[in-house]
This record gives sequence, C-alpha cells and structure tokens, in this order.
Amino acid sequence: MKLTKYGHACVFVEKSGSRIVIDPGELTELPDDLSTIIAVIYTHKHGDHVNVDNLKKIYAQNPNVVILSHSEVIDMFTDVDCEKFLIKQEKNITIGPFEVNLKVTDHAIIWRTTPCKNMTVLVDDFYYYPGDSLQVIEQSVEVVGVPLSAPWLKVAEAIEFARSMHAHIAMPTHNGLFNEWGHEFNQHWLKVGLEDTGCELHILQNGESYASKS
Repeated sequence: MKLTKYGHACVFVEKSGSRIVIDPGELTELPDDLSTIIAVIYTHKHGDHVNVDNLKKIYAQNPNVVILSHSEVIDMFTDVDCEKFLIKQEKNITIGPFEVNLKVTDHAIIWRTTPCKNMTVLVDDFYYYPGDSLQVIEQSVEVVGVPLSAPWLKVAEAIEFARSMHAHIAMPTHNGLFNEWGHEFNQHWLKVGLEDTGCELHILQNGESYASKS
C-alpha cells in the first residue's frame, strides 16, 4: 500500500491499482491525475477538509466514485450526482481492495462545545486518521496521521495522542496553517516526544509518498 499527502489533511491511499482520497479540502491542491479513485472520505464539514470544486474534479475523472461521510457533509453535495454512502454511527465497509472502518464522533472542542460532527478513518491496518479529534484506537496500524496545527490543539496533546497509538510511523498532518518555522517547531517536539516509543516520525511534503514496508 502507498500513502501520498496533498496538503494539510488530505491523503491518497493506494492499493492494487485503486485509490481512496481523504479530506480534499480548500487547502488541497489536487494532482492532475485523478484516475482510479473509487471513494472520497470526509471527516467533517469544515472548509479545510471539504471543497465542492475538488470533489467535482475527482468526479469528472471517476463517475463511479462514492462519497462516504455523515449527514452534515453528505448534505453539502446535493448538486454532485455521484453515489453517497451515509455513515450514521460506526461502519466497517469493503471498498474495492480496501477494508475501511468509519466511526462518527465529535469534533474536538474549540470553545466550550464541539462545533460539529467528526469521523475517524481506518484504512486496513495501514492508515489511521482521527479527523479533528485525538480519538485513540487500540488496533495496531502502520501509519497514524497526527494533527499538528489547529485552534483546538496543543502540541503536548498531539504528542500524547501519537504515543498512545500502536503505530510504526507517525506522519504529521492537519498542518496547512503553519509557515516554515511552525512546521520545524512542532515536528521537532513530536520527534522528541516519540524518542522512547519505537514509533518513527515520517514527514511528507506535498505530493510525497510513503510505501508500506509489509
């Protein structure tokens, strides 16, 4: 399997010639080649995770693509005539060669209350992403996407989340709000926080990929 990062929180996960896209939002610059995409997963409705124009670009090259999310996101795409799969609570789904677990939870609190629903994403035992939350799962995974920049987040919380996960690789994500200094500061502290865990920090720039070692 292979994971490719495309800005902020968006990743493409590839397996056996098919691809899943997670959170291609407003901070995502999609590549020209959008072929072989069979599903788009959205964790929540905020613009840094959802962008209708990006979905239309994907749909144009993949008329059979399926959207998977909860009601707050599905309702945003009434004018896009593709298949939509509503996740109400938690669902295990087979999508092409992928086994995906999706669980509806709450967005992390920014101020006093949660602003919206959120959804965690587990693709096979390869990639786990908590969306805008720090929801830990017990299952071992190869790569965990670790949010590093958000109005609801402290770097110490991101470190504790990464340490609590059973992951071989920690990949910084949700970091599109940083400048160069911000990336260096928080990546440094995440690396320090993981030094005694055996979990390796793996930084992907836009368009760079990580291929599974298994």
